[in-house]
Parts: sequence; C-alpha cells; structure tokens
Amino acid sequence: MHVADQLIANFRRIAAADGSDICLLEATDQRIRVSYTPGTEETCEAGSCTLPQAELEDMMRGWLARMAPDMKLTIEAATA
Repeated sequence: MHVADQLIANFRRIAAADGSDICLLEATDQRIRVSYTPGTEETCEAGSCTLPQAELEDMMRGWLARMAPDMKLTIEAATA
C-alpha cells in the first residue's frame, strides 16, 4: 500500500466523525495532494465539532514526517 493510501485511510476515519471527508487527488514519489471537505457541525450541538483544516493539516503532516519525511503534503479545500 502506498504511503498516500495509508495517510488517507488513517485520517479519513478521523474526519468522518464530524461528517468531513478527505480524498486523494494525486500521489507521486515526492508529493501527496488531497482535498478536504469539512463537515457541517460547526456549533458542536450534536456532540462533535468540525475539525479545522489547519488542525487536520498539522496532524497529517506530523504523521507523514514520521512515515515518509521527504514527501510534501498539500491539502486543498474542496469546492462545492
């Protein structure tokens, strides 16, 4: 399994908790590009809050730094 697939698998579950989604857009030997669609629960009334993109990026970059330190990660906000 490519490191990009592992990254998506690990963080898609985290994002899905609030209705968010992460999709792989491109994976090369040097770069992983993903899109992030935030969930809709910004008020936290249902018990889970939308994960801020910056927080998700920090977590994903930390994971990638441990697993494939030479790879770059780009996260794009999904457009409606």
